[in-house]
Amino acid sequence: MSKLKNILFMDVDNPNEKADGPIALRISAIVMMIYLAVISVLPVMVHRVLWIVGNLLFVLIYGHLIGMTYRNHTRKALIWYNVVTVAAVCSNVGLIGWNSGIQHFLFVLVLIDLIFTCRNRWKQCVVVMLLCVIRLALYFYCRMYAATIQLQIFYDIFLQVFTTVAVFFMLYLNGMMLARDSQVIERKLMKYNKELQRAANTDMLTKLWNRLFLMQYMEKKVASPDIFLSIAIGDIDFFKKVNDTYGHECGDEVLRTLAAVFKKEMEGCGVVARWGGEEFIFVFEGVNGDEAMVLLDHLQRVVRDTVINYEGLQLKVTMTFGLVEYDTKLRLDENINIADERLYIGKEKGRDRIIY
Repeated sequence: MSKLKNILFMDVDNPNEKADGPIALRISAIVMMIYLAVISVLPVMVHRVLWIVGNLLFVLIYGHLIGMTYRNHTRKALIWYNVVTVAAVCSNVGLIGWNSGIQHFLFVLVLIDLIFTCRNRWKQCVVVMLLCVIRLALYFYCRMYAATIQLQIFYDIFLQVFTTVAVFFMLYLNGMMLARDSQVIERKLMKYNKELQRAANTDMLTKLWNRLFLMQYMEKKVASPDIFLSIAIGDIDFFKKVNDTYGHECGDEVLRTLAAVFKKEMEGCGVVARWGGEEFIFVFEGVNGDEAMVLLDHLQRVVRDTVINYEGLQLKVTMTFGLVEYDTKLRLDENINIADERLYIGKEKGRDRIIY
């Protein structure tokens, strides 16, 4: 049973075909094969040789269409499935009559076609209108001409029950597939939105948070009345000289290496983001200026000891920091400006130091 399920739910390799389409088409075709085979062997039908041969021919065609879904021809199989199902419905309704309910299989076609054309409203409208016209044409035909076969009460009840079960099973199956498609699309959209949001908030070179995210993050933090944090801005010393001497690719490697160091050292202490160029901003949460000074001193020593490897070169750099304990009486940008001013004081005093 599990092997049959695996074969039935086997996906196609064509990325342009949705996973649920071939599965829905296979199961629907199998149901139609069983349905036509069963009604063809009813005792009341035994003398209708041409009709039986016709239904068995439909069964063989459905089998061929199932095979097409495994060869990346699902779209073509869908077109032929529509043609064959309409032909099977028309021939059987014409013979047995409107009360047989076989025409309800046209409703199933609507759902199957929706699975394949969910992004094309025009195709949906055309398909629905055509099936509507075919159903109405069948109705008026049956009103004008009597059924060729008059079913006895037992066979009439059997056909009604069998047809109802088959149609509702296919409606449920294809409705479930259509709903699952919507859920898959929704999950993909949510995933893409998260990826886009992360890309918008991430510095592409260093993979750290960017300035936009950091400002939004801090604005949320400082909105709390019991805010308690410290802010530092750090700048790589003589970074322009690194770029001029070794090239911008070497400078990029310096930024990437230090970013990895920052991310590791700031874990559990707060957040770090690329502020711009060779500047980085550090937000220490739940610590005062003195405590942040200790953490920043440790970070500065780690930066000094970090070896940056680039095409056989081994480089070391230093950093200068400006630190401020967040003052709730000042605006966020004013606190950042204080840290920035202290950074430039450190630059003027010889670099490789922390000004607090």
